[in-house]
Amino acid sequence: MDLKVKILAGKEEEKKMEIADDYTYGKVLEKLKINLEEVVVLRNGKPVPEDERVADTNTASSEITIIRIVSVG
Repeated sequence: MDLKVKILAGKEEEKKMEIADDYTYGKVLEKLKINLEEVVVLRNGKPVPEDERVADTNTASSEITIIRIVSVG
């Protein structure tokens, strides 16, 4: 599955990545080397839990937004 990721952390960054069907949002963050305690992951504008599978059949969008909520000085 192709996933489009938008990262908002001071500046906007977009990435595309190939993920397996069993990937969770937590696994995506791990692959991106992003601490899950510092961000909120949104799909279709709504927060998603880190243990939910990205390839969940109830979600049509293959795009997520990651918003950094903790600033590092």
